[in-house]
Amino acid sequence: MHHIKNWAVPTELSPPAAKQLQLWRIDLTESDEKLETVLSEDEQARVRRFHNAQDRTRFIKARGAMRLLLGCYLATAPEELVFVYGPRGKPFIASPASVLSFNLSHTGDMALLAVSREAAIGIDLEQVREKPNFHAIARRVFNTAIQQELSQLEGAALADAFFRHWTEYEARMKAIGNGIFSHHNPSRDAELPALHFIPEEGYLAAVVMEGAPPPFEAWQTYLFE
Repeated sequence: MHHIKNWAVPTELSPPAAKQLQLWRIDLTESDEKLETVLSEDEQARVRRFHNAQDRTRFIKARGAMRLLLGCYLATAPEELVFVYGPRGKPFIASPASVLSFNLSHTGDMALLAVSREAAIGIDLEQVREKPNFHAIARRVFNTAIQQELSQLEGAALADAFFRHWTEYEARMKAIGNGIFSHHNPSRDAELPALHFIPEEGYLAAVVMEGAPPPFEAWQTYLFE
């Protein structure tokens, strides 16, 4: 599986070209009070509802960094970006008018922001860890073939396989949630190709993109600082 090890800090930022993917890694371990000031009123209300300080810090850093980066792409103050939300809760840019598509996923101390041009996109990031209820979740979410595959595995092999399927499922649903596929057909949606990758040891991610993601060697992978 592809392991991304080169996360570069760009000297300048240009929006992605057609069929291009730009991927940002955001470290959530350290708080940044300045980022909280760019959040919208509804986002700040969500911050106040967090009881856990670490969860609060992670949310502020992830959403604030997303706003800052999208604002840079669009030459707009991050606090002036307006998002609307699809029926699945996925945000997309309502103002200013834009052809950018984006998706954010975060878990643990890391967030990933995927940005493309026009093409619907979905990304999911998970920490690979063993859990006692893999099979119960699989029965609710996955088809019979995947359930049978997982039933033959245990330990680390089960965790790896489960999260490979789970990240693909989540990324696909998030891509569909953009609205382009609002009248989606399950058989067609299942054909939307996904690419799996490792952003860091212990994590697994998948990205789904309308028209297929570009090959890994064409990705631009950036580090938010």
